[in-house]
Amino acid sequence: MILVSLAAELGASKHGSNQGVQDLRQALIERYPEITEHMVLIRQKQCVLETFFRYAKNFEDYYIFCKDNLIPKMHAVFKSGNFPLILSSEHSNVFGILQALRGVYPRKKIGVLYLDAHADIHTAYDSETGHLHGMPLGMLLNRVHSGPNPLNAQEERYWEQLCTLGIDKETLAFDPQHLVYFGVRSTEKSEDDMIASYNIPLFKIEDIQTDMEACVNQAQSALDGVDLVYLSLDVDIMDGKLFKSTGVRENNGLHPEELKALLELLLKRFASKLVALEVTEYNPEVGTQADEPVVLELLDSAIEHLCKSAKVRSKVCHYS
Repeated sequence: MILVSLAAELGASKHGSNQGVQDLRQALIERYPEITEHMVLIRQKQCVLETFFRYAKNFEDYYIFCKDNLIPKMHAVFKSGNFPLILSSEHSNVFGILQALRGVYPRKKIGVLYLDAHADIHTAYDSETGHLHGMPLGMLLNRVHSGPNPLNAQEERYWEQLCTLGIDKETLAFDPQHLVYFGVRSTEKSEDDMIASYNIPLFKIEDIQTDMEACVNQAQSALDGVDLVYLSLDVDIMDGKLFKSTGVRENNGLHPEELKALLELLLKRFASKLVALEVTEYNPEVGTQADEPVVLELLDSAIEHLCKSAKVRSKVCHYS
């Protein structure tokens, strides 16, 4: 296993999630000392003096961070052959991670299990807030080229360059139907239109609570033809009344024990294709101390199941 600590919150609406990555990393090191054998730290740098992009905040820094830091480092992680457990500050980072994965496996069909309260499928063309953590899947799909935000020629050019970072002409396009949502419950019309237009599978909270196994069975069917599966878990999938340590809370989500059961089932069912696990958006500066044990229990459970499936072949498994 490679423990990847991705402390970069350029896309966040609230600061503090870098501290979340640091706290979780330290806790895992204390629980599993051997995890330090393979460990990668990726940090953001804000250094751009000129800003020109009007519809995506911190775009210039984010572009450079993805191009020169995030994508190359994650490319090396995926090429190493070790299973990455990724602690990420916020969800805009998933774009760079997936571009690196596509770059390493350009002819492989990739599926994404996306556990989140939000669809994150906005683009610079239709985002109302300009927060990049609402756009990573919009960047990945790159299907929207117009909207209420009138990008000028320079902005259009850089947006297209961003969406193609890390890949070449031989890389397979990402199939929208190979994106599977769990728990999404806060969307805007442009996102709803995208989900409907491309028939993106979406399992609502009530679906999961009513019959979790049926949802996972349907997700398996949707991703039956893919070669690799990436699992991204945003802790805001949990009910905002019960779990407060995340930047954009939404009520009527999963209870912690329900999320643990869902994660365990997904890890079990997709074990043969799973290529990485990401946990993101834990922000201790906006919540309570009682929330950290909730996330650590999820991570402990994940490590245990990854060991059982032989995804993790290291001394880490002796500690779980």
